[in-house]
Amino acid sequence: MRRFGLHRLVVSLTSPGAYRTVLEALKAPLPAGAPPGRHILIEPGSYPNTGFRSTGDFVMTAVEGLGSVTLDGRTVGTIEVTGKVTLQGLIVRNWSDKGLALEAAEGTIVAERCEFMTKGSLAVRASKGAHLTLRDCEVQDGAVVYSASSGVMEGTTVTGTSGNAVALRSGSTVTIRSCQVKDAGGDGIWVTEGAKPLIEQSTVSNPANAGIRVDDRADATIRDCEIDGSGKETQKASLFVTTKGIALAEDCRLVRPGFDGVWVTSGGSLTARRIKINSPRRIGVVVQKSEALLEDCEVVDAASSGFYLSDKANVTVVRGRVSDAGGSGVGLRGGDPRVLLDGMTITGSKLAGVNVEPEGHLTIRGCTVAGNHGRGLLACLGTTVEIDNLTSVGNGRPDLLDFDFAAATAKAEKQASPEPKSKEPAEPASQKPAEPVSQAPAEPKAAPPAPKKVGGAADVLLAELDAMIGLAGVKREIRILTKLQKVAEQRRLAGLPPGPPISRHMIFAGPPGTGKTTVARLYGGILAALGVVEKGQVVEVGRADLVSENIGGTALRTTEMFDRARGGVLFIDEAYTLSRKATGTDFGQEAIDTLVKLMEDHRDEVVVIAAGYSAEMREFLAANPGLNSRFSRTVEFENYSPAELVQIVATQADKDGYQLADDTRTALLAHFTSMKRDASFGNGRAARRVFEAAVERQAQRLADMEELPSGEELSRLVAEDLDVDTGLAARFGEARDPDQVTALLARLAAMTGLDEVKRDIRDLLDLIASARRRRAAGLEAEPFTGHLIFAGPPGTGKTTVARLYGELLTALGVLAQGQVVEAARVDLVGQYVGHTAQKTSEVFERARGGVLFIDEAYTLSRQAGSGNDFGQEAIDTLVKLMEDHRDEIIVIAAGYTSEMKGFLATNPGLASRFARTLTFSPYEVDGLVSIFLGKAKTADYRVPEPTQQALTTYLAANRDQFREGNGREIDKLFRSAVTAHARRTEQLANTGTELTTDQLTTLLPEDIA
Repeated sequence: MRRFGLHRLVVSLTSPGAYRTVLEALKAPLPAGAPPGRHILIEPGSYPNTGFRSTGDFVMTAVEGLGSVTLDGRTVGTIEVTGKVTLQGLIVRNWSDKGLALEAAEGTIVAERCEFMTKGSLAVRASKGAHLTLRDCEVQDGAVVYSASSGVMEGTTVTGTSGNAVALRSGSTVTIRSCQVKDAGGDGIWVTEGAKPLIEQSTVSNPANAGIRVDDRADATIRDCEIDGSGKETQKASLFVTTKGIALAEDCRLVRPGFDGVWVTSGGSLTARRIKINSPRRIGVVVQKSEALLEDCEVVDAASSGFYLSDKANVTVVRGRVSDAGGSGVGLRGGDPRVLLDGMTITGSKLAGVNVEPEGHLTIRGCTVAGNHGRGLLACLGTTVEIDNLTSVGNGRPDLLDFDFAAATAKAEKQASPEPKSKEPAEPASQKPAEPVSQAPAEPKAAPPAPKKVGGAADVLLAELDAMIGLAGVKREIRILTKLQKVAEQRRLAGLPPGPPISRHMIFAGPPGTGKTTVARLYGGILAALGVVEKGQVVEVGRADLVSENIGGTALRTTEMFDRARGGVLFIDEAYTLSRKATGTDFGQEAIDTLVKLMEDHRDEVVVIAAGYSAEMREFLAANPGLNSRFSRTVEFENYSPAELVQIVATQADKDGYQLADDTRTALLAHFTSMKRDASFGNGRAARRVFEAAVERQAQRLADMEELPSGEELSRLVAEDLDVDTGLAARFGEARDPDQVTALLARLAAMTGLDEVKRDIRDLLDLIASARRRRAAGLEAEPFTGHLIFAGPPGTGKTTVARLYGELLTALGVLAQGQVVEAARVDLVGQYVGHTAQKTSEVFERARGGVLFIDEAYTLSRQAGSGNDFGQEAIDTLVKLMEDHRDEIIVIAAGYTSEMKGFLATNPGLASRFARTLTFSPYEVDGLVSIFLGKAKTADYRVPEPTQQALTTYLAANRDQFREGNGREIDKLFRSAVTAHARRTEQLANTGTELTTDQLTTLLPEDIA
């Protein structure tokens, strides 16, 4: 309770010698020699007519904690402060219609475990640059406002406001964490006028308007929050982004929105990742005159459409799903919306899965549209629709791409009694887009259904499978299973027993890039067409989607993913990672055990496909006795042959309007024949990289032509366009700039000390040169693995050498770009499950084509205090990324020698991926002197012999300090010497002495230390 450095004053209604009011304690003169601040201790009681304004610093504490002291006021502010103030355990009330409980203008104010109530509309306000922290507080009946201020709201509840509950305005920067906003009479949280808050792990429940509203150039980050509309009808979306507001929303849940789930309009911008919208009263997501990117988002059981996109909306939806929408799953409603749906699943819509009205522009790629009551895809005349790898199966009616919207609308209006059309209300007042007349368009009546033929749609999908390049063994296995399922269904329709149960779960074993995911999607569609599963959607997951860092969390996450796949296929990529033990607590085995039970309990509802490398998948099957019996069939995906890889390149070229010349095909065949087929071989991915690089080189070649190229030249790829390892991939081509290589090697040689490091770098360069010559001679050349460990104490030049190494590899043609991205633990490790993989992937992506330098990498393998730590997740993510992009990046992990050995032991794949360890030894005294002299020369200072002797003596006397810090300590020492020189010379100048150039540039022995 005692605050050291503050003068203590007691306020009490009864104690003798105590002050009777807070104002008296604030005004009381302090004793001579007393510290300037006050600690006001308030004994229990209700203190009426409290109202004060203070510019001083003080701490005010309820002696017996929250509920024991009540301060009542009727002035403009019960407490108005501008200094450095802490309030603890107080109940502060204001009974004026225009009064505030707490007004913080300027200053730094912390309120802990306090309650604020008001009769007016505002309870707490921070303004004029104040920094206000509300920690574990309750605010009732009035709003919390931050205006041109900053602060933190943590563990705080705001309830029962007549208008907006929390308002962040005028550029305020506020963190709202673990808070609850309940029963707001307006918006739950209003972010406006350029405010930039972080809102995380908070709940907004039962607002009258929007749960969170972002407008007027505000930029809000919203993470792991829940907005619960309680199903109460409103006229605002749960998340409303408008008038040039910007929002990033991740891992949020919008439960029973009283209107729409998400609304983006009037120039707003939204990036949403892993947002779940359950049971909105109207539409899941509305985007108008704005842009939005949605990744892995879900809309479930919307009363109307899942997505409503119109009026120049620019929308990209990646993965995610819409299920059981009362209207269309996704609707493009006119006004020139431009939409990309990539890898999305749309099921159970009462109308069409995807509905594109005139003026709509849709690209739909790799999506599954299944089990919708209307058509899978309904596109009207006057639309632009690009379709790539669409699985549309089990829908109520066949897809239609040329529906006459105008004629159908006219017919519907003619048949209906005339009613005036409602005009779309102005925004944002009503925030309600007009539902199109064509939501249930009149279409030609279908002919009476023909007798059902088992497997008709399946034959179409099998034909698509047959059209895939290679995969003869895979196609054979899928056909065997299809025929078994088809005959079983025919027996059922004939009233016969279906025969012995057919195990539909499979292992897809083989290297990456061999079409496992594509085949899984086709297989799901085939099973849906045969009636084996209800919908046929494919839900793709990896370890990060199934495994939690918390006890019990893995079973919940695995069950959630399994439930999403019910009626279709659960595709588990790299399933073997679940059975590999990580250091510390690991819940991969829990995911396997949960999966085995779910497969048994719902054996007829989900098909599970587990994919990965052949050998590793055998380890996976041994992880649980029940796995072998449930996965009774393994389909082997073999590497593509060189001829098949050439065919893949040719097919991709034809699809994009290019042709391969004969000499190009010959060169490609030779290239693919020479490539080593190890576990990292990319197969189809490698073929696509070759094609993309050829297109890039052709563009460079044609752009340099004096005359405009002909159409034939523009579409023809010739042999000289092939640089088969370009793009971001490492290669052994000729050096791009030999002179630059020479200059960089000279810079490396000029660095002080580091003889062993320099020798290792030269050895690596010799390996590159040797491999280049072997390839030119037609001999086998091992792939260049340039990942390195830099081991040694700080200040020994590790970062500088990393930059030189990146520049050298770029000049030699091994790296595409050569940038060095420096990262530490804070850049890679997140604060919650799944965040780390995202952060690590983002940093890795920035480094592709160059060098990723991870300083103090060993900290990733250390537990960061109590609670969960996600450093291991960063390591595991890094290992996978290094494998997937092994030819596109160099990773250098740096740290102390002993700690880096422990780092390499944290994942079995680390030691094999880092080619060698370069040891950076501490500098000896002579080396440290050399570094100091180099800094002095660069800064135009002279270090004469006596000063050098003093420097040598000082370094020898403090050898341990400098062996630990090395160059960093020398940098500090040099700056200290420059400061001492400046102090000395300025004192001399103040005596009237005119300083010479020699005096201004010479460091003397007395400047050292």
